[in-house]
Amino acid sequence: MSRIQRIWNNWMTKLVKEPKWSTVFQSTDELMVSIQKLKLEEAEIPVIQFDQKDSSYNAFGHIYIQVPTELADRAKEILNDNNE
Repeated sequence: MSRIQRIWNNWMTKLVKEPKWSTVFQSTDELMVSIQKLKLEEAEIPVIQFDQKDSSYNAFGHIYIQVPTELADRAKEILNDNNE
């Protein structure tokens, strides 16, 4: 098997095994993102946070929170519940 085939097979294996992620929250406010992330972590929902803000100015772009797609509805309920 060629090196390219091994790389392709490894990539495809990861793609199939890794869960699909959905964005449930986005903001430019770092504090708000941290609060929402903590809410989801307290509910034991796996969370990925990534920052797409411009590193030079911090005036452009958003910070995103993603969860596994099968938990997205539950995550949105938690984030929309103002009583927590």
